[in-house]
Amino acid sequence: MTLLGFQPDPDFNRLRTALFCRQPDRVPLAELWIDAPVKEAILGRHIGNSFVDPDYDVEADIDFMYGAGYDYVHVEPRYSFPMKPGLEVPENAGTVLNWADFGDYQWPTIADVDFHWLDRAVKYLPSGMGIITGTSGIFEAAWRITGFTTFCLLMHDQPDLVAAIMQRVGALLLQIFERGAAYPRVGALWISDDIAYASGPMLPPAFYRQHLFPWYRQMADICRQRDLPFLYHSDGLLWKVLPDLIAAGFNAIQPIEPKVMDIVELKRQVGDRLCLIGNIDLGYTLTRGTPAEVEAEVRERIRTVGPGGGYCVGSSNTVTYYVPPQNYIAMIEATRRYGKYPLEGV
Repeated sequence: MTLLGFQPDPDFNRLRTALFCRQPDRVPLAELWIDAPVKEAILGRHIGNSFVDPDYDVEADIDFMYGAGYDYVHVEPRYSFPMKPGLEVPENAGTVLNWADFGDYQWPTIADVDFHWLDRAVKYLPSGMGIITGTSGIFEAAWRITGFTTFCLLMHDQPDLVAAIMQRVGALLLQIFERGAAYPRVGALWISDDIAYASGPMLPPAFYRQHLFPWYRQMADICRQRDLPFLYHSDGLLWKVLPDLIAAGFNAIQPIEPKVMDIVELKRQVGDRLCLIGNIDLGYTLTRGTPAEVEAEVRERIRTVGPGGGYCVGSSNTVTYYVPPQNYIAMIEATRRYGKYPLEGV
């Protein structure tokens, strides 16, 4: 299917090569997520939200990713940590506030996880494409269960309760990782777990080292056993924990927020150990800039970060619903125009 004026030639090995910090035939495209309205505007068909919509169409999603020039489709199993009504996005008080709440909470198990969309993706996936699966974050799920302010207070008042919540969440997500890694056509795993603000880590790094990074290491072990790249998403300023993330076993990091992370310096320091994904500015270029400005930024990223491989073009977060389709298309077209190795004329 020709969607954007070029004949797709998906090759998951292209992406895999870049994720392992080597040079493929061209710079791949990679996104954590692309909001349905953008995809549907280009595809001309309903796709839906894979997290919540009962009529999410994974086949249409694959058709879009194929036609847009990606080497993979990102499909995660569905699961949830239940929240009290009205507290789906808790800031202060959440659902579990004390040990009594912890005991009463309906903790999900692996039997509650729906792998339906992965099953369908395996059957429909075109030749050459791969599947990336994974989960949302351990830390994110844990603080949403309590509310962020409550989580911070509990760290001081009841650290054993915080540890128990992290244990419950981490154990389930590790099981999901293990099952997802065993699926046919799965070529990489991705965890999205925001741990930093633009000013630095949301919590003291010591907390992550005790309660979060050990789970990442176990997930990395699952990936390593199957020779699968392990991808990480977190916004924010990550320099203080970057050595920890590398030591945990990640192969790639995304999205490298432009206002706080210099991707050229990141490439210089860790480009031989971490594939860099994203960094095309969502704050201005993709959302409020012109297609010509998008093209220029993509060209500059490929020129400065692309040499030697280990770079994938993508947004500096996700392709949100308010990204004009013409700007998103400009990012794709510029990647194909300037990203062929050996990089010449960029």
